[in-house]
Amino acid sequence: MPDFSYSARSKSGEAVSGLLTAPDRKAALSQLVAQGYFPIAVDAAAQKRSGLGGPSKQKGAVPAAGAVKKARVNSRQVMLFTQQLANLLKSGMSLKQALESLTRQQKSKSLGPILEQVGEEIMQGANLSDALARNPKIFTRFYTNMIRSGEQSGTLPEVLKRLTEHYERLADIREKVTSALLYPAIVLVVGIGVVFVFMVFLLPKFTQMFQDLGTTLPLPTRMLISVGNLAGNPWFLIGLATVITLIVFAYKRTMRTIEGRLMLDRWKLRIPLAGNTLKAAFFAQFSRTLATLLGNGVPVLTALKIAEDTMTNLVIAREIAKARERVTDGTTISAPLAAGQIFPPLLIDMLAIGEQTGDMPTALNNVAALYEQELTQDVKRFTTLLEPAVIVMIALVVGFIVFSVLSAVMSITSGLNR
Repeated sequence: MPDFSYSARSKSGEAVSGLLTAPDRKAALSQLVAQGYFPIAVDAAAQKRSGLGGPSKQKGAVPAAGAVKKARVNSRQVMLFTQQLANLLKSGMSLKQALESLTRQQKSKSLGPILEQVGEEIMQGANLSDALARNPKIFTRFYTNMIRSGEQSGTLPEVLKRLTEHYERLADIREKVTSALLYPAIVLVVGIGVVFVFMVFLLPKFTQMFQDLGTTLPLPTRMLISVGNLAGNPWFLIGLATVITLIVFAYKRTMRTIEGRLMLDRWKLRIPLAGNTLKAAFFAQFSRTLATLLGNGVPVLTALKIAEDTMTNLVIAREIAKARERVTDGTTISAPLAAGQIFPPLLIDMLAIGEQTGDMPTALNNVAALYEQELTQDVKRFTTLLEPAVIVMIALVVGFIVFSVLSAVMSITSGLNR
């Protein structure tokens, strides 16, 4: 019978490797599982055989030389990689073979070298989670902790599937928001373009014609000409550019300080209409992230820390941090979250029910579904109000321009008839 070299992990997470004899690779995998090991790589050892096939502790594994630098990988690429890896592992392929296959198929010049590095580290005895964690800008703490929980529980393919679903939900929310804002943005850009063309190219010609006729112009026309002259004044443009630069500089300077970020993030949550939409998005993200982590066996305190890191709003992130400090028994988190009065009663009550029934992941998933539905409705309501508001604003500007020009023309015509 052929020999197979393997690397695996024990239930305690210890790296082991060695040789074993089996009729085929599937039988070799079965032997390792029966011995209580989680297989990482099992390959035919045709040329050499060392040892007696028992597991040997792997010492001195040398990690790869750091993460690949300056890699630009978006969330969609990570989602596709996760989905493909889950499918390959479910088909019975070893982790090493799956990574080699994905590296060959990878069209992205940035993700390919990273996967190659991850494969090399796994060959040297590293965990997949540890290898991925060397690229924190691509594989977040949430991602690597999920992978680690899958390795420890022996359910890596299932965890990868859940990660894929998680990223798909986030992408769906972003797509809904983007598509909802697309039409108002197009209308606004077109309207601004029309006004700009008129003010720069057409208005000067009308102004010259009116001046040549020497007629007293109506007030709206004089106002329009004044605005056009002001817009064409270099000093006005320089002053406007200076003001915009100072505003941007002040914003960036404010965002560099904790107090500034807290002030701006608190203000964002209080914006009429948009504030409720932002809250729904943050609460849905928090609930879904925490549910996914707890459902895969990640400890509560660790899960709260990861959920805190995923929050882009510092007010909510700080409240999660305070709740994590208030947690005493490591399981009950509804009361600590309620103490800050940031999280809504619905989320707290559903979470408390989940704690009582011992099924917090299901309760949190239900909360996430409710807030995702509310987010969809808020975005639809917001864009329903935004679209006519933008159209009316552009129509008023264009209407004022047309009225100013026509009133001047009619004034001149009536003067000539006299």
